[in-house]
Amino acid sequence: MDGFTKFLNIADEIDIMIFKNNNESLTLSVFVYEVTNDEHIIVSNPIKDGNYYPLEKTYTYYFRFYIENSGMYLFKGEVLERLSYDNLPSIKVKLVSDIKRVQRRKFFRVNLNSVGNFLFERELDPVEIQNMREKLLKKYKDESQFIIEETINEKVGFETLDISGGGLRVYTNLTFELGDFIAGEFKIASNWVNFKGEVVRVEKKDNKRYEVGIKFLELDASTQSKIVSYVFEVERNLIKKGLI
Repeated sequence: MDGFTKFLNIADEIDIMIFKNNNESLTLSVFVYEVTNDEHIIVSNPIKDGNYYPLEKTYTYYFRFYIENSGMYLFKGEVLERLSYDNLPSIKVKLVSDIKRVQRRKFFRVNLNSVGNFLFERELDPVEIQNMREKLLKKYKDESQFIIEETINEKVGFETLDISGGGLRVYTNLTFELGDFIAGEFKIASNWVNFKGEVVRVEKKDNKRYEVGIKFLELDASTQSKIVSYVFEVERNLIKKGLI
């Protein structure tokens, strides 16, 4: 089988996927210090919350890495020992599986069968403003007692198809142009989250609906955490079932 020397170089970044139990999973990044041979590499000791994370010796972990213009790769590795490499805390890893490509994308993409809304800000027309004024005057004595907001937020629904840490693919009745900037919300793992993004793909379907690919441009820390946690949990289950 093809080993480390074909795929990895010094300073490459690798993710270690740690499945401690059914309730705790995390991904930590390390860097390649040395590609010893096809079966062994030395990588930096992962860090979590500012401290070195203690990987268990003789334990097998899943590792993944991305190669530009090629895709995401996955392998299983055994931690042989903890050591010091140029005075830096390091670990030696032995390859114990094939290195296989699992996706072409940098961000792992998983199915998300849910719903969401595009959010649009619209100015009220004069007739709508007048109708609102008349309704408010029935409740208040004069116009000094209320303020009419002349812009409103409208929602147009969509169905989500899949998601990754980098973007979202949806099914909608609306059409967009490549490069359009949009705002929206969607439901993931029982939580509603907001996003801002750019349209990077539009494909018309036979039923006059559209598949739209959106690249995330702005996510708050809480939203990003929810997305990463969801994707990682689905990925973990696929790995445990041997589907990737």
